[in-house]
Amino acid sequence: MHSSISLNSCSSLWRALSNVWDALLSNVAWLLGNGHSVNFLTDIWVPTLRPLWDYSRASPDAMSHVSFGSVLTDNGEWDVAKLAMIFTEDALLYILGVKPPSPHDGPDRCIWRWTNHHGFELKSAYDKCAPLVLEDPDPLWNQKLQVPQRKLRNLLFIQSGIAHVSNRSGGILFRPLSQALSSPHPLRNDAVFAGDSASVECALSRGIAWAQYCYDGWLQHMPSVSSPLSTTPWSNPEPGCLCLNGDGAVSLKTGKATIGGLLWDTAGNFIFGFSKFIGSTNSLYAELWSLYVGLQLAWDHGVTFLQIQTNCKRVLELLHDPNVESCPISLVRSIHQFWCRAWYVDLIWIPRLSNKATDNLARFANLSSFDLSFFSTQPARLCDVLVADTLALSL
Repeated sequence: MHSSISLNSCSSLWRALSNVWDALLSNVAWLLGNGHSVNFLTDIWVPTLRPLWDYSRASPDAMSHVSFGSVLTDNGEWDVAKLAMIFTEDALLYILGVKPPSPHDGPDRCIWRWTNHHGFELKSAYDKCAPLVLEDPDPLWNQKLQVPQRKLRNLLFIQSGIAHVSNRSGGILFRPLSQALSSPHPLRNDAVFAGDSASVECALSRGIAWAQYCYDGWLQHMPSVSSPLSTTPWSNPEPGCLCLNGDGAVSLKTGKATIGGLLWDTAGNFIFGFSKFIGSTNSLYAELWSLYVGLQLAWDHGVTFLQIQTNCKRVLELLHDPNVESCPISLVRSIHQFWCRAWYVDLIWIPRLSNKATDNLARFANLSSFDLSFFSTQPARLCDVLVADTLALSL
């Protein structure tokens, strides 16, 4: 992308765009396809990182020869040993979480960096680009309301509905609650425009008290509805068809991602399993990686009829999209390409309770190695978990 779009003679709109072009470039990244349009060191192609030049531990002379081709193995995978010599450990983990470029993945694409689906969202742009213009030193405005957000949203929705009813029909029953809910606003305005500090404390105290009162009332009068334990068992495929289950796990503390998968027959007999540490990425990519690796292994083992089961509905939506071939996520396109080979492949959703075995494999992956762990025999720790999967029980 051009570093500047400034022109001597242009429209006011174009001039306004040129003024924010630098900010736009810092929030846009490349999504790798074949890698032909991307500079390995100076372009942003790992969405969560700056250009990789900033994470180099090698000398500038050594870095001048680094390209995608120089850090890939003969089979098109990342050369972990070379990358480890060039980049810091944190950068290495995020690089490995990105699928390497491939001539089969089509052209590279520009994406918005801050959403999982890579589409632009005004909220994410505002969070990243808008300067902090309001600085209120009063700590009262930083108080956190200890009420679940769902309940608070319901409260605001009810407030707007009550105000609508009382304003139109003059309902006596609802007017007191409507007035009580709206009463903090004039007090807040007095604090902002008149500098009345007492109004600040009064407004916040009244708002918190009303929210807690309504929340407690809901708890007392709402019927107790507990989510029944899912009794949907593992869905065995048709006779002659094998089943591939995949799952991904991402640590909330470290961001490290692992994947796991199982192949079993229609009777629930274990055929093979795998787990792998894939670096640092988000949960959607971890789920996609588990299916991509699982499909590679199933194809290599000569499977001809395959049913894929996933508990991630977003993955299901992406792969069942009629425009899947133009999806910006290269992993989705690569999975679809596997799907279109000379075999039968089906994809269905299953409840999480029926996918605990793959979750177990993913969470116990070896974090000290990026090599694939392949299990030709059933690991002992999976015995009880596999039984629970077939019955959709919670261990």
